[in-house]
Amino acid sequence: MRDSSRLRFAFNPAGSTLAVVSDEGTFRLFDTGSGRLQVQFAARPQGAETSQPCTSFAWASIAQQKAKRSSGSARQLIVVGNGAGEVAAFDTALGEEIWRVSDCHQGSVTGVAGAGAGSHHIYSVGTDAMACTIDALTGKVQQQFEAGKHALTCVKAASDGQSLLLGSSGLAVWDAVTQQRLYKYPGHVTPADALAYSPDGQYALSSSLGERHVAVWKATGKASKKTKPAAALLSMEQPPVQLDVAAASNTTAKISCFNVLAVSTAGRVCVWQCEVSDSVKSTLRATIQIEQDTTSPSRQQESILAACFDSSAAEEAVLVASGLSAKPTIQRIILPPLSAAPSSIDIKSQTAEGVLLPSKHKSRSAQANPVKDAPMAVVGADNSGHVVMLKPHSRKRQAEGGNGSDEAALDTQQGEGQQAVAEGREQQGQGQDAELTLEQRVNALQLHQTPGVQGAGDPAGPFDKAVSVTVLLTQALRADDRQLLEKCFAISNDKVVNSTVQQLAPQDVARLLQVAVQRLQSSPKRGKQIATWLRAMLLHHTAYLMSAPGVQASLTGLYQAIEARLALYKPLVSLQGRLDLVLAQAAPADPLSAHLAQGPLMYHDEDESLQEVEVEDVLALQGKPDAESESEESAESDQLSTSSSDDESEGD
Repeated sequence: MRDSSRLRFAFNPAGSTLAVVSDEGTFRLFDTGSGRLQVQFAARPQGAETSQPCTSFAWASIAQQKAKRSSGSARQLIVVGNGAGEVAAFDTALGEEIWRVSDCHQGSVTGVAGAGAGSHHIYSVGTDAMACTIDALTGKVQQQFEAGKHALTCVKAASDGQSLLLGSSGLAVWDAVTQQRLYKYPGHVTPADALAYSPDGQYALSSSLGERHVAVWKATGKASKKTKPAAALLSMEQPPVQLDVAAASNTTAKISCFNVLAVSTAGRVCVWQCEVSDSVKSTLRATIQIEQDTTSPSRQQESILAACFDSSAAEEAVLVASGLSAKPTIQRIILPPLSAAPSSIDIKSQTAEGVLLPSKHKSRSAQANPVKDAPMAVVGADNSGHVVMLKPHSRKRQAEGGNGSDEAALDTQQGEGQQAVAEGREQQGQGQDAELTLEQRVNALQLHQTPGVQGAGDPAGPFDKAVSVTVLLTQALRADDRQLLEKCFAISNDKVVNSTVQQLAPQDVARLLQVAVQRLQSSPKRGKQIATWLRAMLLHHTAYLMSAPGVQASLTGLYQAIEARLALYKPLVSLQGRLDLVLAQAAPADPLSAHLAQGPLMYHDEDESLQEVEVEDVLALQGKPDAESESEESAESDQLSTSSSDDESEGD
């Protein structure tokens, strides 16, 4: 796999040598037994100062001619393809170029492959959709044919060299002799990135960076133009980048078995055993990962670089390369026997604080005592292969510091930054949460502060701040814990749900989809709660759910439940409109209109002759006369009448 975007790693077929290749074409070959660097060379033409970027490489072997002092063993080659359309072969023992072909492809070479030990052919594919067959001894192009309309991305040859597995947007098996297509497969969502053949050549395997599974395809039978479906899917948590296949020890005459190994982008190895009878039955056998050391942030960056089956061992074993690209650590892991539950193997990092390389700068004290006082060049996980000069400690500082390893001053390009990192590690080790990484603390803080994670009956919520929801949900699905599943479904925060579903393994997502659809069908009122989880599953795992054969029933049930709800939506909306109309007509009158219906509270009349204004009391209109007010008005009217009669008599 790639340690970064500029490095590639691969074991040779015998598992005796590990190759580390950069895009610039610099090769470093390490012995798997001792871990020492054997050969280092640059894949550039002889006499050239620069080289084209290395786009692909593969191991190959050719049989040597027997001589007086030769045992006739196979000669190991590394075949390299570059961006200029050239294919070159290099001798791994001497690091010298054997031959170079420049008329294979008109574009970049995207894949090269070698056949078995009995074949002397090299195969290459490129962006021009052409496949070439090259003689491994002379470097001459023997045949060339067009294998499609789209650019090819990778190639794998069968052990007998009779068929080729070509990958692009789709997959196809071609006859290497007649140049005819034998079988066609749908392929992956994105172009294939890694290919492999089973030991007997009956099945082909492929993977892509866009999908989190390894596809197994049947490569036998009559040639057909129809597209063949996948025989099996081997699920992973992360996309695979490297494949290897080996025969299983329990293979019999009736049942054929083979082991499959895949390295993921996260640096984790998964090993399956595939049993072939009428169909392919796969069982996850073991997972291998680096044991994380939370006390040292530099070690957390280490991962598995490459892995392959050890064919030289009597028992079934795996070779694992981990650590740093400057000095990888190669370990041999014996596979446990097949059991019901997969085995989880944690391997410890062999890199302590870095690789010590002798420094080019020597002082007088170094000549006197080179072990004690010589400055050393440290290549560690923090600098990713860049040389860091370690400043020698003075005796006075060692006496005052007490612990020289914790207070070491690094004279690096970062200067005080490296010292601050060392002080931060020391403080982290003394803290209360020294066993937690920064990422775990941030995730726990986000989950602890999310309202949707809080559970009923527990003030601190159903999940501890140091426990991931993904881990709990995985345990609940595999143990069929309904109570814990209900607590997980109670989470309604979109970010937490999306992050949790995205980290689930594909087989766990299939089980989660089945459980969610069952709850939706049994209790439709929980549709809003279950819809958040269903949306996240369909968003992050669409490719797997569409191709997995056992998920079709759950998807069909989900489709039927949605269609049933949509069928009732239109009648319910129509009924709601009619009810609103009826309620609007049956509603009581407006208080203001009822008040106006009682009549006016005041009348104003104008008489043209007298121009007098008669005002009727409001109380009289309401039928409530006051006796005291009537008596006072009658007395006042009598007084006015007597006064007016007196005035008339005086006038006479």
